[in-house]
Amino acid sequence: MGLEDKIIDGCITGSRKSQKVLFDYFKSSMMSVCLRYCKSRDEAEDVLMMAFMTVFSEIHTFRREGAIDPWIRRIVVNTAINNYKKNLKHYYHSDIEEIAETDVEEGDNFQIPDYHSAEEVLKVIQDMPEGYRMVLNLYIVEGYKHKEIAEILDINIGTSKSQLSKAKKIIQEKLAHRYKEINRNE
Repeated sequence: MGLEDKIIDGCITGSRKSQKVLFDYFKSSMMSVCLRYCKSRDEAEDVLMMAFMTVFSEIHTFRREGAIDPWIRRIVVNTAINNYKKNLKHYYHSDIEEIAETDVEEGDNFQIPDYHSAEEVLKVIQDMPEGYRMVLNLYIVEGYKHKEIAEILDINIGTSKSQLSKAKKIIQEKLAHRYKEINRNE
């Protein structure tokens, strides 16, 4: 029995020590996931805690057919999505029915220039409207298709495509503006 199996077995039996080891090992990488989905660090920390509560209560269902990280990541993403849905009425967002549908090619090319730091990009993503951020993360980071995103977020496919297009535009415009500001000040 490997170390990972011992930690998982400990978590299944409710061992606080095993839970702490598992949490400490994954907290940094899973916090990064939360930060992409949440508007603030405080919200991301809350989502992370809720996700790990689910991890610990459901770890007995982990089949051990592969690594545990993707299983935990899926729980973190789902917790972030559920948090978004629960708090949707509190967020400022555009009425999705008023957003013009735009065609976005499934294989369109979207790249962020290397001269932007991860912190700059994360800040831009965190500042964009919730719907845009959720679709951007689900499509680009998690690899979902627009049909799947529409089902997960309970929106239509056209809205998913439109929000992705607008999210990309926001990122490109804000980073371009930031780059011009930096160069002007040098």
